This record gives sequence, structure tokens and C-alpha cells, in this order.
Amino acid sequence: MDAMSATADPAGIAAFTAAGQPFELTDAVVRGAGCRVFRNAPRTLNQLYAQARSHQAQVFTVADGARLTYGEVFARAAALAADLAAHGVGRGTHVAIAMRNCPEWLVAFMAVTALTAVPVLVNSRGAAEEIAASLADTGCRHAVADARRAALIERGDCAGLSGVVVGDIPAARAGGPAWRCYQQILARERGAPLPAAECASEDPAAIMFTSGTSGQPKAVVLSHIGMLTALMANQLCAAMLGARMAASLGVDVATLARAAPQPSTLLVFPLFHTSGCLSVFLTSLTRGGRIVFLPRWSAAEALRLVQQERVTALPAVPTMLWDLLHSPELARSDTSSLVNLGTGGQGLPANLLQAIRTAFPRAILGTGYGMTETNGMVSLALGEEYLAHPESVGRPLPTAEIRIVDDADRELPAGATGEVCIRSAQNMNGYWAHPEGDAQRLRGGWLHSGDLGRFDAHGRLHIVARKTDMVISAGENIYCAEVERVLTEHPQVLEAATFGVPDERLGERLIAVIVARAGSGLDAAQLGEFCRTRLADYKLPRSWHFERGPLERNAAGKLLKAQLRARLGAG
Repeated sequence: MDAMSATADPAGIAAFTAAGQPFELTDAVVRGAGCRVFRNAPRTLNQLYAQARSHQAQVFTVADGARLTYGEVFARAAALAADLAAHGVGRGTHVAIAMRNCPEWLVAFMAVTALTAVPVLVNSRGAAEEIAASLADTGCRHAVADARRAALIERGDCAGLSGVVVGDIPAARAGGPAWRCYQQILARERGAPLPAAECASEDPAAIMFTSGTSGQPKAVVLSHIGMLTALMANQLCAAMLGARMAASLGVDVATLARAAPQPSTLLVFPLFHTSGCLSVFLTSLTRGGRIVFLPRWSAAEALRLVQQERVTALPAVPTMLWDLLHSPELARSDTSSLVNLGTGGQGLPANLLQAIRTAFPRAILGTGYGMTETNGMVSLALGEEYLAHPESVGRPLPTAEIRIVDDADRELPAGATGEVCIRSAQNMNGYWAHPEGDAQRLRGGWLHSGDLGRFDAHGRLHIVARKTDMVISAGENIYCAEVERVLTEHPQVLEAATFGVPDERLGERLIAVIVARAGSGLDAAQLGEFCRTRLADYKLPRSWHFERGPLERNAAGKLLKAQLRARLGAG
């Protein structure tokens, strides 16, 4: 079987990507590999910024009751860029951005990239040691931080670091960073033009860190063409969504577009991840959309903002969606503006999917598959296609070839499980300063994801598990994701996690950790009986542990099984 692409096209992608269409595809060589890219996409972030200037008067950000237009954000980015340039920041310079989600984060990203410098997107939720390691590992000598993160940076070995602080500057200490005040910079550099420095499309555009769910996070170098191909793919998905909405309403797309409000997305993902930076921030910038900030997750506050700001899109992790459904405020909130709800990585549990459809009947649901190393989504399941096959993560996007291979990198036929490999312009340039990692992950021009998956007979991709998230018990392979999917189909289960522990007889024994609905009375016997009709006997958990929850997750909403295992103990 050839590497899968979107040739089987029930979603109608071909109508959008044909010659002469806005999303026309063309062939290109990116990092030595043949790829498909969008003919009309900008090739660098500065080209994107030039296009986004047409939204000057529209509201770009809403945060803590304050609103900024596109023009105001661009002006602030220009002022900050002028200051950074005066302190030696230029093409290829690594500049850490260490801030909570806030409009200033967007300003910093635009200022750094306008200089063709490389923003290093630091985990703002990390401890002092983690932040210090991020700066040291990527060679950052410059930083833009908020007051809290600046104080954490101060604790590390920061001799020679130069930075800008949004908020109060920490007390100076010998050998500490040389901080400058963001507000003073805006006043001093008012009226400065935003630079439009030139660079190559394959130059580094940003450095992000992997989730680190199974090990030390790695610094992923993403290119301009990779980010912008991913952005255009997001735009393609939005265009397809608009076409489906128009068809359901019985109007043409142009009529719907004229009547549609400004796209408005509630930002709940961290900006230092692809889900926040690309799927929300840069996608909104491309579309002239509005970003509504929710600094700390609260279902009640999220519902208030959805009603107040007429939010149209809410991408979230399953835990957040459960919180919305269980919030007493849901019945009292007007959520009629929501037309797009989605998640990623794997299909939603069946009980959650049904509950969302009931609570948000106007919203088109979708999911996809991607990773930091691919600038996010490379497959898509949307609308009726997703609802009919919720266990799938959809079909490859037209800019991504995906194949399934065995341990010898031989391509496998439909139905067989193997490693998911991706060839796309969206793929990373590599890991910063880790060529051995590049050689392993990017061999043969394909990104080896480390995920196990399979294609069904209709070209839909199914993610089975991480290669490292597999338990071998009595010689049988058990994919944790498969067991967890079945567990979360039980109507009383909110969360489920499974992992293996050493066992003298079996080799490994499967453990299940369950968070059940309050007052459900659910026990191991009931769950075991439920699973027995859906799973082979060898896949049934051997031990059960019930918790009040929620389970440990990282900033992107992924389960931290290493932490969960350590907390519960190997026994």
C-alpha cells in the first residue's frame, strides 16, 4: 500500500486544492524531501505579518476586560523589536519568551520573529530549574519575561543574560540578568516601524519543547515554511467548515461569509505549545480573528466569556469539556455562538462525544492527529465523517504523506499496526543540538513519530498507542490507549489511565487508574464485566485503583503517566 494521502476524499478537500483555487497545491523540495505545499501561502512569518496588516482596526485580543486592535499589537511589537535590535538581536538570535498567556506574549513573538530571530517558547509553568535548563540548552542570551518568570530566571546562572520584563523588575543581584522595563520601551520607541527582515523559508522560525510525558523535553526547531504550511492547512480546514455550514443553511459560501461575525477563539491552551501558538494565535492572525484570553482554567469563567464575547471556537482537552458539561452555569449560559469544538491526539470517549453533541447541537465537532515535531495537525476528522468514525483521527491532510511501517521500516498494509511515519513540509528541521536524535527520527526523509497506528480500509488513520505505551503481559502486546478507550466508554467513567508494572509470572501486569463520577458507586467488578464484553481476556486490567481525580496532566492536557506511576508506586 502506498503512503496514505487524502486521495480518498469524502471531505471534499480536492475542490479546495485544485489548480486556480485559493489552496492550490504544488510540489516543492523541503529539507531535501519532495513535499506538497500551498502555492499561495506566505513563505516567511514577515510575509504573513504584511498580509495581516489589513485587519488594522479589528479587535485582536481581549484580556482582563481590555481590548487591543491589530494596529495596537503591531505598534507594540514594533517598539519591542526596536529595543531588541538595539541590544544585538538579529537573524538567528535565540530569544526566550517566558510568560503566562497574555497579549504581551503575542507582542514578544511578533517582535522577535520580525527580526528573523528565533523565539524559544519556554514552559511558563515550569520550575526555576526547568526554565534555566531551557535557556541553557538552547543558548539563549536574551529573554522576554513577565515578572513571575523573571524572578524564576533570577535564581539560575544567568550571567550575561539580557532581557525585557513585563511588570515589576526583580531586585538586581550581582551576576544577574540585565533587565529592561517593557512599558518604558513602549513609551521610548513609540512610532518605530515593524522590521521586515528577510530570511529563507527553511530558516528556523521558532523553538518549542516536546511535552516530555515520557522523558526529558526536547527542543524542536521549526521552520518558517513548516509553520506556514501548517497555518494554511488550518485555513483549509476553516474553509471546509464554512462550506459545510453554508450547505446546512442552504446558502452559498459568500453569503455566509458576509453575515458571519469575526472569528473569536477562547484560548485555553498554553501559547508555548503548537495548540496555542499555531492553532489559536497564528491562525487567528491569519484570519483576522479575535483571541479571548482565559489565564486560568475555570468552566464558569469560560462559559461567561463564551456568552459575553460571542466565542465561535473552543478547542480544548477532554477534561475541560467534561468541566463545561458538569458546570451549573451551563444551563444559564448562552453558548449559541459556538460553532467549532475540537480536540486532538485521539478521538473523544464515546460518552463524552454524545454529551457534547447534546449540549452544543450547533457546534461542528472534529479531531486530528499531530505533534510538536509536525507543527501540529497532519490528519483531520471533521463533522459527519468524525461522528461516524469517532475512533479515528481522520485522513491525512493534502500536505502530509503518512505511512505505517514495521521495525525494519517496511511499509505495512491497511489493518496492520506499526509506527506512524510522516513526510511533509510541516516536519521539524530537527532537535536543537541533538544530531543523534535527528538521525533517528528523520531517517529516509520521514519523521518517525514514535506512535503506533494503523489505516483502515478507507484510509482513515487510527492511533493505537505510543510505542513506549505498550504493555507486554504473558507474551501478548496490550496497547494502553485501546484499553483506556474502552474504559472511558463506560458512562460513569470520567478519566482512565493504564500502565504496566513488573510481574514475576506475567512479565508485566496491567494497572488501571479510574476517576468515576461522584456518587456513582462504580467498582472493579462492574468495570471488569463491562470490559470483558469489549476486550480480549488478556487485555483486562489485573489491578484497579480508584481516585477522586483529576489525574496528572501536562500543560497540553496529556496524561503524565510517569508521574502517576511514581505517585502510586510500582506496587
